[in-house]
Amino acid sequence: MQEKNISKFNFEQCQKCSVCNTVCPMLAVNENYPGPKQAGPDGERYRLKNPEFYDYALKYCLNCKRCEVACPSGVRIADIIASAKLDYGKKSRPLRDWTLANTDLVGTMASAFAPVANPVLGLKPVKAAMHGLIGVDKHRQFPAYSGQKFETWFRRKAEASQAGYSRFVSFFHGCYANYNYPQLGKDFVAVMNACGYGVRLLEKEKCCGVALISNGFGGQAAAQGRVNARSPCATSTRTCSA
Repeated sequence: MQEKNISKFNFEQCQKCSVCNTVCPMLAVNENYPGPKQAGPDGERYRLKNPEFYDYALKYCLNCKRCEVACPSGVRIADIIASAKLDYGKKSRPLRDWTLANTDLVGTMASAFAPVANPVLGLKPVKAAMHGLIGVDKHRQFPAYSGQKFETWFRRKAEASQAGYSRFVSFFHGCYANYNYPQLGKDFVAVMNACGYGVRLLEKEKCCGVALISNGFGGQAAAQGRVNARSPCATSTRTCSA
């Protein structure tokens, strides 16, 4: 095994064992996706020689990172694929990519109209329209949106009581807990409080950027990351560790 890598993603350590392929959810359902081994370390060797070897089927990667967790050699497979999409993929993005990537905007709007949005998004004519107009597959079932965001609940119901604790944790709750399943965030607060810790949120939390990176918006993802890193806790002047 090599002691020194020439790649920041460690792809030289790939042993071609294909363990990553066995855990990939996309490879199991999409015959057009070559799989993490071929899209990642195998393809990177070709792309470094000539960018024309870039395969646009890499767009199907969800960046779930299951391949990286399973890899026995520590190869950063998902990062290889994400970086390739940013470096070699199309610079102009269709409406579909922009819609799916901007989770804060879409989540805020959908949550505000959740009683209407949830059943409407499940209608076959609506799915067919989205399939034809913006390229969201008609078989895709959108996760239900909550009528109240976790952040809203926290500010109204829990934030004041957190001041009674002497120790605190900074909670980066993410988009799913905020817009789709606030109960996850509520349970976290309850557990931390039971353990003697108060919970603090960032004043200006932005999406972590996974959806942006997956859809090719690397610059926007970096900008949102900087906002999160610099954002203080809502109940403190010191910077949170997200």
